[in-house]
Amino acid sequence: MDEIRIQDIMTTDLYTVNHDDILSEVAKLFEKHSFHHVPVVNNDGDLEGVISSSDLQQMKSGASFFRNPKKEERDAALMRAMRVCDIMTKDITTLQPTDSIRRAYEVFKKNKFHAIPILDRGKLSGIITPLDLLDHFFKQN
Repeated sequence: MDEIRIQDIMTTDLYTVNHDDILSEVAKLFEKHSFHHVPVVNNDGDLEGVISSSDLQQMKSGASFFRNPKKEERDAALMRAMRVCDIMTKDITTLQPTDSIRRAYEVFKKNKFHAIPILDRGKLSGIITPLDLLDHFFKQN
């Protein structure tokens, strides 16, 4: 397992969002595709964080302190008003393509997040999730 590198199993066909994108556009991206995490980049393409579909759901539920008969309207207005940088995770752990998948497993086990951006010489080159690890091991059998 130590000889298998992250670059061998990571997802490299990435969608990214800009930190200034509005949340309603990100929500459409999650609805259209089957992923749950998207790297956030700035205008220079540098990684600034990660946003997840769970982040969007928590933001919506956190804003629901009172019963609101117009919940859908309120949610839509929030999604149009807020930007990715308002709710993205900024303090992220990254790995390198040449790190072992054991290293990725250890990071996932120690932390409670579900996606790790992969940086190659400081530039985003992929993302790995626990599902990538599971897929790899089940394909081996």
